[in-house]
This record gives sequence, C-alpha cells and structure tokens, in this order.
Amino acid sequence: MQYHWFALISVIIFALVHICAKFAYKLDGIIHGKLLSAGGGVAIAYVFIDLLPKLGESDQIVEKSILPIFPYFEKHVYLMALAGFLLFFIVGQSRSYLEGNGRFWLSLLSYALFNFLVGYAVVDKNDLEVQPLALFTIAIALHYFINDFTLTKEHGLIYEKLGKWLLIASLFFGWFAGLWIKLPEAAVALVSAFIGGGVIMNVTRHELPQDSPHSLGAFLLASFVYAFILLTIGVH
Repeated sequence: MQYHWFALISVIIFALVHICAKFAYKLDGIIHGKLLSAGGGVAIAYVFIDLLPKLGESDQIVEKSILPIFPYFEKHVYLMALAGFLLFFIVGQSRSYLEGNGRFWLSLLSYALFNFLVGYAVVDKNDLEVQPLALFTIAIALHYFINDFTLTKEHGLIYEKLGKWLLIASLFFGWFAGLWIKLPEAAVALVSAFIGGGVIMNVTRHELPQDSPHSLGAFLLASFVYAFILLTIGVH
C-alpha cells in the first residue's frame, strides 16, 4: 500500500474522533475524567519526548535553506512554533474580549487551519514531526478528543451541527492538498513547527487534567506508558 493511503487512514481516524467525541461529553464524571486525564498524559509525553527534540532537528533543516535569505532569524522553526502557540493562546483568551458567534468563529477558523496543516503534514513521509505515523496518529487523535470535548462544552449545538463538520472537511482538504502540492523540505518543517506550537498550547490549556473529577493515576500511567513506547519504538 502506498504511503498516502496510510496518511488517509490517519485522517479518517481523526475525523472519527471529531464525530464520536460528543459521546464522551455524555459520560458520567468519573469516566470522562479518566479519559481526559489519560489523553492529557499521552499528549504531555508526546510533547516532551518526541515533539520538542524533533523541532531541534527541523531547525537545522530550515537554517540551511533560509538563513542566507533571512540572516537575522536564526531560529525559524522555533519562531513558527511560537506563532502557533500564540495563535491558540489568543483563541483561549477570546472569552475575555469576544462573545457569542465571534468567539465561536475565531475558535473554529483557528482549529480549521490547524486541521488543514495536520492533513497536509501526514502525507509527507519525510516529515520528522509526523513520524512514525502510527504514534503521531495516537497522540493527535487524543489531542482532538479533548479539544472536541472542550469545544462541545463551550459552544454546544452550533459546534455539533456545523463546527465539527468544517473541521473534518479541513482535514481532508489538507490531505488532498498534500497529494498535489509539494512544498520544499524547509517549508514542510515550518508547517510542522506551527502544528507543534499549537499542540503545546492546547496541551497546556486543555489537556492537563483540570476537570473535576479527574484521575491523577490515569494521567501518570498514560504519560509513563506512552513515553516508554516513544523511547523504545518510535523515537529515532
């Protein structure tokens, strides 16, 4: 099977998470607390064991291509990761300066951009941040699970009827674009860095187990298990 079909399977998994995450919202507090905590543990392990080291590797790729053009931006990848981090920080703070539909559309458009870039990135088998694809899929699927839980909680019916379908469409548009539009290696690294910055912010904002009730045991167990998997199988 060609690699882009494996990438499509990942995108389908992400889409199914968007579709099914609403059911977690209906679970009782103990169960959904454990699920959220376990998802947060996996995401934290992914960020510290896999994502951050790979940002350093990607920065070396980008420096070779861009540094002669932009000599004052020596940390291009980290700047792009910061941009992703700040975008979702602004989204998280939007409740203090936006109300109603304005806050919903800011959140939706930001996550649609994120989804488009994820869909695009998984098509490139040489992209460091999304390899190995199976482990990336697990981490991002849990990331989506918790984001969907939060978006359902904050926006309710409008997200269920409209928002999640736009996010799903963004994933498939990104995958399709990845098939036909091939960016230079440095540009792909910058796209992945933006995704990484968004993941880091969303982990900080959503995925640490802040819901009540929550499960410290589930959080720690998921963190250690996923870190062990990354260290023994996935990280290279």
